[in-house]
Amino acid sequence: MVRERRALTAGLAMLVAVAASTACGGSGSAPAPAKTSSAPASDWSAGRSHPVADDMYPQFGDPATDVLHYGLDLKWDPASTVLTGTATLAVRAAEPTDHFVLDLAADMSADSVTVNGAPAADVHDGDHLTVPAGRRLPADAVRTVVIAYHGTPHLVPAPMTRPDVPGLGAQVTASGAVWAQQEPYGAFTWFPCDDQPSDKALYDVAITAPDGWAGVSGGTFLGRTESAGHGVYRWHQPNPVSTYLVAFAVDRFQQDSATGPHGIALTYWYLPADAEAVHKLTAQVPAMISFLEQRFGPYPFGTAGVLFRPEMVGMETQTMITFSSHGAAADLLHEFAHQWFGDAVTPTTWSGLWLNEGFAMYAQRLWQAAQSGSQTTTADLLLRGDQRMDQPLRSGDGPPGHYLPTHFASSNVYICPELMLNGIRTALGDTAFYQLLNDWVHQHQGTNQDRNTFAAFLDAHTGRDFSAYVDAWLDSPTTPTIQPPGAG
Repeated sequence: MVRERRALTAGLAMLVAVAASTACGGSGSAPAPAKTSSAPASDWSAGRSHPVADDMYPQFGDPATDVLHYGLDLKWDPASTVLTGTATLAVRAAEPTDHFVLDLAADMSADSVTVNGAPAADVHDGDHLTVPAGRRLPADAVRTVVIAYHGTPHLVPAPMTRPDVPGLGAQVTASGAVWAQQEPYGAFTWFPCDDQPSDKALYDVAITAPDGWAGVSGGTFLGRTESAGHGVYRWHQPNPVSTYLVAFAVDRFQQDSATGPHGIALTYWYLPADAEAVHKLTAQVPAMISFLEQRFGPYPFGTAGVLFRPEMVGMETQTMITFSSHGAAADLLHEFAHQWFGDAVTPTTWSGLWLNEGFAMYAQRLWQAAQSGSQTTTADLLLRGDQRMDQPLRSGDGPPGHYLPTHFASSNVYICPELMLNGIRTALGDTAFYQLLNDWVHQHQGTNQDRNTFAAFLDAHTGRDFSAYVDAWLDSPTTPTIQPPGAG
């Protein structure tokens, strides 16, 4: 998620517009949701997680519930603004249990629930859906839970002080479109889920919408088919994803297709009125990916793309970034950096938000310095300006490792750990520092990590003891003066 939504330093001169635009058209009556093509259960091992109770927002998620795979069959009706869905979940008992607890908004009616094909006497209480397993299950037992549901999505309050985030979850626009932004939670406003970062899962999503509308999610776009005057858009996500990183939108999108570095498939989805602004941004995407790869190693996924919205938004939804069509290039670079830091490697709990934002903010500063066109603008110069912000941020929002729960994604978790990382770079030198981050991502890809595992990795990788340095930067209420081991 970008720290601010106003334009930052200007990027490179705009290049050529991406070609191969396609528009949607037509109308018709609404069919039932299309069925997704789901992989066999034996292929879902990559969705195995080790869920824990979140230490910042424990009201969401269930440590006993490990969703391995979501098959989401969704239908959006722009006229009634009703979302109808069938969610087929492969759920593993992460510990012995006789029930699973899922998050599902009270606005969504659970019409029927089955477990391994048998009707289940579920309890939908507020934003939680308790599904009985039928009997007490041992750890690692897997059940297929199918939930048919419908309703009109509504935003839920965000635990933030930021004026640019009016709420979390799926929101309906005045034109009948719908799109989602759900960090740190809010996926439960549009599908039943274990809405916490520590439970990653695989996804197959089918979105049915009237002709003239397109349904967008993340992963590999498998194509559009016709069904009774509607289009069915199918998406396959082969990499594990936390719920907050699942993209979702239905609108009158156009699609552009392009190719990124070493053949990465790129897709862009946008409203026709925003085409000019969008093409100025998408022309820079291949260079952004190359810039990040030179520092952090290969792009972690097989596809990449951007879902452009006219609203003010910047969200690192995995492989399909959700971004303002009039956003700044530096902010888009920030979201691409999250594909390494936050998406490939995800915090175990939300107290680890700095593992996402500090790294992405550091990458953004490097990009801004490189794109400035000035011999005097360097990353160190930009960071000196950030240094002056550190103490006010700690005083107002808390230290980055213990921020105030009502101040989620305030600038303290961006700026303060960014400065910590710069100290590590200074101590190690550029070559060793970038190799460290490359190894961090690619040795832990698809997993959840925390402060302890990062600190242990840092020490093992460097042969130095950084524990006091890391603790000071993450925990101190005042700007640390401690030097990293080995610093000049």
